Amino acid sequence: MKQLLCLLLMVVFCSLSHGTRIDGLYDAKILVTDQKSNSRKVGAQQGLLEVLQKVSGFPVPQNHPVIIKAMGIADQYLYQFSYESSDRDDLNGGIAPGGSWLQMRFEGKAIQRIIKGARLSRWGDNRPSILVWMVVNDEGNKIIINDGLQHDVSTALSLAASKRGLPLIYPLYDLEDSMLLPVQSLWQLMSAPIVQASKRYGAESALAARVFKGAQGMWQGQWSFYFQKKQYHYVYETKTLEAQTLAALSSVAQVLAGSFALKPGNLSGNIITIEVSGIKSVNEYAGLNGYLEKLAITKRIFVNKVQGKKLTIELSLNGSVQQFEQALALDRKLVHRQQLNESDDYHELQYFAWRP
Repeated sequence: MKQLLCLLLMVVFCSLSHGTRIDGLYDAKILVTDQKSNSRKVGAQQGLLEVLQKVSGFPVPQNHPVIIKAMGIADQYLYQFSYESSDRDDLNGGIAPGGSWLQMRFEGKAIQRIIKGARLSRWGDNRPSILVWMVVNDEGNKIIINDGLQHDVSTALSLAASKRGLPLIYPLYDLEDSMLLPVQSLWQLMSAPIVQASKRYGAESALAARVFKGAQGMWQGQWSFYFQKKQYHYVYETKTLEAQTLAALSSVAQVLAGSFALKPGNLSGNIITIEVSGIKSVNEYAGLNGYLEKLAITKRIFVNKVQGKKLTIELSLNGSVQQFEQALALDRKLVHRQQLNESDDYHELQYFAWRP
């Protein structure tokens, strides 16, 4: 059974499909007591920490000198902000109804300077999708969160995903899903049916969970995360549903960032030379150039040679060649191809096909 599960994991989650571009990496939304400047400064500090964790994928070391300095002037990093009225309590308690949501957008270049100065990891906006299988015990009824269902759990998941910069996918949970993964199997977090049912959706990873409210009013949750042949388990007890989902997605973000984020120690400027075929027009050339420029791992692009529909490009990378290949695998617009009878003057030339 264990060998079968490993095989299924390899089939489903090692052959990456399509990553998702994340909007709002520099945005944060914090509940504040009022709209006075002091409250805005406090909200900006919380928002800055949220954005730094979203961009890096990991918790922020608040005792780092660069972070301490940035926190002291957090409101000066704001590109724009606005307020939205709210009649709800703060998710973590302490703010009475009548407070306001402070919606902030931080200046991207300033955030990147903080990231660099504090030697934090840097995760680009193209991120692997996560298929969420979640069943919640709602007053004795086991409900599976599916695409289109309006539920408090869905709201909490969306909020947590926004805070951590993660693209979530929800299953249809139609007849086909229910046959592959019955409610009771999901409630028991049975790995083989979860992985088998996930094959239909082509997500890069899957997150399964069961949550319920305990006798003391605390939310109990068990989570299993499947990614690249591995399975991770988490157990949380929280006061709120929002805290439960944020804890789980924070852990998931760290696993994914561990594979895709650029580590400070890797920013040494590796060089790779690639030949790209399939460039049929000026527009496709511009599309390829724009695509490479947007990759977080790409530092510098230099076109060495243009020959028909082929380009030879030298890339200076902010990380390793392996990380470059992982970034390409998320959307498969630039696909590795085999070259027979290689005869070129470039050292370790790698061959790719452009698929716009």
